[in-house]
Amino acid sequence: MSHTHRRDGHGRRRGGPDQARGWPRGVWGAALALACAAALTACGPDGGDADAAGAASDAPTSPAATPTGTGTPAEPAPSSPPTSAAPSASAKPGGIARCETDGLALSLVANGQEMNSKYFDLRLTNTGSEPCDLLGHPGVSLLDAGGKRVGEPATRSQDGTGDGGAVRLRPGQAAHATVKTAGEGVTDGRCWPEAATLLVYPPGSRQTVTTADLAGLKVCGDSFQVGPVGDRAP
Repeated sequence: MSHTHRRDGHGRRRGGPDQARGWPRGVWGAALALACAAALTACGPDGGDADAAGAASDAPTSPAATPTGTGTPAEPAPSSPPTSAAPSASAKPGGIARCETDGLALSLVANGQEMNSKYFDLRLTNTGSEPCDLLGHPGVSLLDAGGKRVGEPATRSQDGTGDGGAVRLRPGQAAHATVKTAGEGVTDGRCWPEAATLLVYPPGSRQTVTTADLAGLKVCGDSFQVGPVGDRAP
């Protein structure tokens, strides 16, 4: 198969673009390389446009977080420990130390019946050698022979001689709190099982004193109450 080559007006055969302009092919390639190198000087280091790179460098940057000395985020300051609603062991009402359980003796004395209720005098006696103070209601519960609680702890009342103030006990003196329950005859015999031990938290204390002498106390009618400590028997 033959090809017919056209010739221009000067009788020269048409070829590639370099030959049409009279440039040798090697010279054209060198010129193209120089032009590309010149164009690259206008590019940013990442190959982007130079103007775009300049605009990016002028944009404000967010401040970096300051690292701690260990390279880890700073630990938050610990919060203050919660305070307890119960008085502390160092509480000193009236400037005298509060009575502690190791310097108190517990006893219970029957105090008669009135208006369908039975009353008992709960006594906390100062067995120490220094005066001490008691303030508020004792916590009172009953235990069976196995040490398990009988019924519910006594609820607070305002029965007795306590007026809400601190009771100061000299050595040998006793504070008094009134314990009250319903009379067995008015409750149709609905009474708690017989208890073996009276357990008492003195006011403000988290430790207990006990006695096995219940003076005939038997809680009936689900009524079991204790008043605040006072300086004399009811």
